[in-house]
Amino acid sequence: MTDLGEMFLAFARLGLISFGGTNVAEIERSLVLQHGWIDARTLANGFALGQLMPGPNMLAVTHYGYAAAGLGGALAATLGFYGPTALLSALAALAWQRHSAQPWVIAFRNALLPFGGGVMLAGALVLARTSVTSWPGVLLAVLAFLLLWRTRVNSAVVVLGAAAVGALLGL
Repeated sequence: MTDLGEMFLAFARLGLISFGGTNVAEIERSLVLQHGWIDARTLANGFALGQLMPGPNMLAVTHYGYAAAGLGGALAATLGFYGPTALLSALAALAWQRHSAQPWVIAFRNALLPFGGGVMLAGALVLARTSVTSWPGVLLAVLAFLLLWRTRVNSAVVVLGAAAVGALLGL
C-alpha cells in the first residue's frame, strides 16, 4: 500500500522544482524509478492526457496519483504538487511587484529562460524513450514537433492527429 504522506511530499518536491513547465525527467526518476508507483507507459499516457485536457497540462499528476493509490493518491498528488507552489507563487508575486524594475530581478528572469528550454527538452526525451519505439514512430514524432514548432496548430490537435495516425499504422 502506498503511503499517502510520502506521496504528498514527493509530489510537493516535484511541484517545487517545476519551472514554467514540468520536469518530466525528474517525475520519471521519482515516480517510476525511485518509488515504483507508476510505470513508464502510465507516465507517457498521463502526460498525453494532460496535454488534451483544459487547464494546466500537469493535471496529469492527478492521474499519476490515482493510478498509484486511487482517490487518496489523486488527492495527495494534486495537493502536494499544486499546494506549496501556489503559496510560494503568491508570495513571489507580491515581492515581484515591489522589485520588478531592479536589475537583479531582470537578470534572474532572463537566467530562467534557457533553463526552461532545457527542462522541456529533457522531458521530451524521457517521453520519446517510452513512446517512440520504431522508425515510423520517429518520423511521426518529428512531424508532430515540426507542426508545433512552425505553425500555430493547437497541441491537442497534433496529439489527437498523431494518435490517429499511430493507430492506423499500428504503432
